[in-house]
Amino acid sequence: VDEAHRLGLKVACHTYGGEGMNSCLTAGVDAPNHLLELDDAGVKTLLQKKLPFVVTLDDLIGLEKDDLRETGGRNSRIRLAELAFKKARAAGVTIVFGSGATSPVIPHGKQGDQFKYYVKWGMTPAQALQTAYLPAAAMLNYGWEKQLGSIEKGKFADIIAVSGNPLTDVTEIERVKFVMKGGVVVRNELN
Repeated sequence: VDEAHRLGLKVACHTYGGEGMNSCLTAGVDAPNHLLELDDAGVKTLLQKKLPFVVTLDDLIGLEKDDLRETGGRNSRIRLAELAFKKARAAGVTIVFGSGATSPVIPHGKQGDQFKYYVKWGMTPAQALQTAYLPAAAMLNYGWEKQLGSIEKGKFADIIAVSGNPLTDVTEIERVKFVMKGGVVVRNELN
């Protein structure tokens, strides 16, 4: 992590818990994902090092059925994620949306289903949606936060639209009808 930072690079880790999680947090990785066994010491480290918690759920959602079957309905990784999310959020750790779009199992465009979990676990729809924008840009800290977050001249013009109001029904974000990337319309199903 130190060498990557010396070179101006960011480091991510995907870890559920144990020694691997503690090593990632102690080393100061920029994007710690999952953290299913997050405890008070881990929360303290996140706060001390000003690290966000990248809550990536899609792989866990996909494992839920098997987890419940294997534990007799007693436990699952998604339940551990909920506990970690609530613990971190209560302590003031910045929550950042994680995409998990790394394989055909979790294709791009599916990740919007995670927002409903954030809302179910205590965020407002607005707070849940915001986890994917400015906190994520700030975590990457390549100056992107200056080019995102509002619609104005000189910014990226990466915009999506849905038919309904995601502030009253956050699942609307799962049904994107319009996409503009860099000011170019690449999808328009609103007409």
